Amino acid sequence: MQYLWSVMVMAMLLVSSVAAQKSNFRRPTKVTTSCCESVSKSLIPYTVKEYKFQNALGPCVEAVIFYTDKGAVCSDPSARWVQRKIKELPEREG
Repeated sequence: MQYLWSVMVMAMLLVSSVAAQKSNFRRPTKVTTSCCESVSKSLIPYTVKEYKFQNALGPCVEAVIFYTDKGAVCSDPSARWVQRKIKELPEREG
């Protein structure tokens, strides 16, 4: 009986030790996204090199992202100039 009790105590200690180790893993508390949350219909005054489509998936909105020397610009895909510009440029991969 004493032997069985010792085995049970050892098993409980082993289980609690494994459970404590698993709870030490860190999980991200906040996932950040880099996306367009608003768009502009204005014509871009910079040289555009390429573009990428962005689908709407909250908080991100549907957009065409144009990449320029000055950075990325979020544009409204329904703007007429955006559709013309897309035909002139290569689409960005990734």
